[in-house]
Amino acid sequence: MENLSLSTFDPRLKIILVAVIGILTWHVPVYALCAYTAAILFIGVSNRVHITLGKRTVATYIYFVIAWAGIKFALDCTPLLQGITPDYQSALLAAGTLALRLSVLIGVGMLLAVTSSARQLGLALSWFLRPVLGKRSWEPAVSLALMIHFIPLVQRTFAQVLQSMELRNPPRSKWQRLILVPQAVLRICAQKTWTQTVAVAARKLDSPEAWEPHFSLSYQEVIIFLCLLFSAILPLCLMWS
Repeated sequence: MENLSLSTFDPRLKIILVAVIGILTWHVPVYALCAYTAAILFIGVSNRVHITLGKRTVATYIYFVIAWAGIKFALDCTPLLQGITPDYQSALLAAGTLALRLSVLIGVGMLLAVTSSARQLGLALSWFLRPVLGKRSWEPAVSLALMIHFIPLVQRTFAQVLQSMELRNPPRSKWQRLILVPQAVLRICAQKTWTQTVAVAARKLDSPEAWEPHFSLSYQEVIIFLCLLFSAILPLCLMWS
């Protein structure tokens, strides 16, 4: 079973699953969203995704979901401004549903990003685009790999800047932090961009030969993929029937 861990699972199958679940998230009923969320939490905890991301990152995503759910609830309660009593129960249900949808989308995205390296996802994208772009399929592949590589880099830099300000600078207002933190993060990331460019050239990743996809697909992975795909689509089939 070690060879079938989520980190070694074929990235092409993971991308297909994430894409299907992302589309289904906006069409399946609430009970299916709850099942998706429970499955994502179980897989994430068993693969220690929350430890890899860190408490600050997890908290940021939770605040993001709560904020958008609150905005949805407030918008549904706008008839109150006209003296009309809104349906609070329906508004609360709609806000909760939106929170579940966002949680599923963020969850599957984080699972894909944490359990797959940037190179794996780049090679998978190159494989998908080869019938369309041919030999030029490596260009969007290296772009995607660099973008995925920089996402956790920016998050770590952001956390380090905040920690440095707390330890080395005197107390500052929230407005000062709002101005200084993005400036510091952009300056540090700009310096790291040059380092990353040199690293890509040194590893010869800026050529089509480096992005030739070579995947070995086992029958166990195919069976697990089909089972997960069927489980994800089943709620939509039941709703249509």
